Amino acid sequence: MTVLLTNDDGYQSDGLAAARDALLAVGLRVVTVAPDGPRSGGSRAATFRRPVRFDQVNDDAGNPIYACDGTPVDCIRVALMSDLVPDVKVVVSGINEGANLGDDTTYSSTVGAAVEGALLGIGSIAVSQQSRDRRFRLVDRDGYDWDAAGVITAELALAACADPLPARTVVNVNVPGAVPSSATRVVRLGRRAYRRGGLEQGHNEHGHGFFTFHVNDESDPPIHDEPGTDFDALAHGAVALTPLSLAWGDTLPFKQTRAWAEAQALRIDQRVGLIT
Repeated sequence: MTVLLTNDDGYQSDGLAAARDALLAVGLRVVTVAPDGPRSGGSRAATFRRPVRFDQVNDDAGNPIYACDGTPVDCIRVALMSDLVPDVKVVVSGINEGANLGDDTTYSSTVGAAVEGALLGIGSIAVSQQSRDRRFRLVDRDGYDWDAAGVITAELALAACADPLPARTVVNVNVPGAVPSSATRVVRLGRRAYRRGGLEQGHNEHGHGFFTFHVNDESDPPIHDEPGTDFDALAHGAVALTPLSLAWGDTLPFKQTRAWAEAQALRIDQRVGLIT
């Protein structure tokens, strides 16, 4: 069974290596097509006005790694719209350096690549890892622990191979910065609490104005404190599984994907040691 693996931090990132190692360890074939450098914050950006190049950068014919000079969405399109990876069972995007929660998922190239896989007919999973400090910053300042996220990625990929996700759906997975300490939750997207006029303008030595969109703030960007959201799950040390549906106007695929995610929550908790 073949997994198509991508990310938005580049093919040399630690998170992608952790995902690949975990997927290989459970016997899956892994074809990696990932950007040749970081491409965070690009959502579903795609390249249409120039050729997109890709080159194999390892010597493993069975589990090749290709570096692509386009976006994460380009990586998925290269793989699935050609004969490069003809037998894909599931797309995995990640493991991202930093959580992709709530409204921020609309910026995320990690989620954007998974969405592209779903739109091209393959069940897709996006996986992101919160930093060790368990903050909700836009740009993390701490490192990451990949062990639990790798186990969860492999478990969900195996499940998606055996029981495919409904068409045009994605499961967005966020793993807390510490070892998960409470049961996995199936949740909805939370919300940031931005307000208009909330940015302070700065100036450099040449007098030019600039905004940094809170990425350098000591405080986290505000969120709505609501139960049942992905923010709330991570705040309580739980893995967050969020079903997303691109089947516009049809509620059934979303309900089916939520049921699929709920069925996997117990397996995740068993694998990460919350249940013996």
